[in-house]
Amino acid sequence: MRKVLLVLVALMVVLSGVAMVSAYEAHIVNVKVHVENALDIEQYKVLNFGTVFPEEWLVRLIPVRMSTSFCNVNQQRMTGIDFRFYLEEKPGYGWLGDAIYLQWGSATKPAGASAMINNWTAQSTPPTLPIDTGITGSIQKPILGGNLWVGLDVPVFEGYYNLATDVNPKPSGLEGPTVIIGTGEDRYPASMDDGVDLGVDIKVQVTRLFPPT
Repeated sequence: MRKVLLVLVALMVVLSGVAMVSAYEAHIVNVKVHVENALDIEQYKVLNFGTVFPEEWLVRLIPVRMSTSFCNVNQQRMTGIDFRFYLEEKPGYGWLGDAIYLQWGSATKPAGASAMINNWTAQSTPPTLPIDTGITGSIQKPILGGNLWVGLDVPVFEGYYNLATDVNPKPSGLEGPTVIIGTGEDRYPASMDDGVDLGVDIKVQVTRLFPPT
């Protein structure tokens, strides 16, 4: 009798387990997505001014374009991109951010620093990075890109610059140099024969795609 009861209990456990399993269903939804960048500046990632000399005023263009996937005629869900420009320290280089001017959107090359209305300069020692330049950009179909102009007022070195005997006007259009690198700064050259390597990284950060979904 005891064996019969044990068998019945075992059958009840098995059957109840089957009932529990059969009371639930499992379905799989296969979710996929292909992610690509909205902007394309790959071919302009290196902006090398090369060897320059104190108080030169140099301007270079960085085209900012929609990526191939974003501007594709079959992609109509999003039509525009907003972005913002930041500066970051370039590892292995002295800080150049305080000698840089930025202007977004102009179709023609700015003539000088005074012409770069949307300009930004930082401090000699970079604060917390990345630094928000306050410069924003936006592109929207059917226009597929815009221009970021980068102006450089090449710094001068303390001990090798005299305001009283300096020429005026300068190529930059300013009365004095934007930056005088002091003798106590880390970026001051150990040897004037060798000069110093300065640099800065410009970050283009997408802030909005529109219209929203």
